[in-house]
Amino acid sequence: MIRSAVRGVAVTALTTTLALLPTLAHAEGKDKDNDIERLELTGISKLDTSPSRFVEGDSWTTHLALYTPEKKTGKKVKKSNKKQLRYAGDGESECSAVHVDTDPLTDQKRLTAQCTRVLRLKKGTLTLSDMITYHPCKRVTAKTAIIGGTGHYRSAYGDGYITLDGRHVHLELNVDE
Repeated sequence: MIRSAVRGVAVTALTTTLALLPTLAHAEGKDKDNDIERLELTGISKLDTSPSRFVEGDSWTTHLALYTPEKKTGKKVKKSNKKQLRYAGDGESECSAVHVDTDPLTDQKRLTAQCTRVLRLKKGTLTLSDMITYHPCKRVTAKTAIIGGTGHYRSAYGDGYITLDGRHVHLELNVDE
């Protein structure tokens, strides 16, 4: 009697496992869709409405022309130390000063800004969000988050790095879809 009960449980467990195997195999196949697209962009400021002196609560907008590094082709290209850039789209940053103080080490003004950035590219738009603490006239690199997008990037998320250097903005993004 006990043997038949054990046999029944074993048959049920085996049947359930065999029924779920195609579903599990299908779920593993979907991982191929989770490729991460690496996107490198350089932005050049066309218009910047930032104030000359920052106080907490100030907001400003920066409009950018976006470029990507030119992909090398089989053609002979003149050797140069300059990177060849190709126009990729435009974008804008809307930032607000969250905190302004003096850096005790350098005795210079330090700014913490919360920014939302929209990058309009050929495939769609990407929306980024970051909070950066920096000295306004010095180069800084910080983390940024991809919080959404449209078109090809409609379900995008991920992160990357943003470097602010005067009128130039360099973005290295890992876009996961």
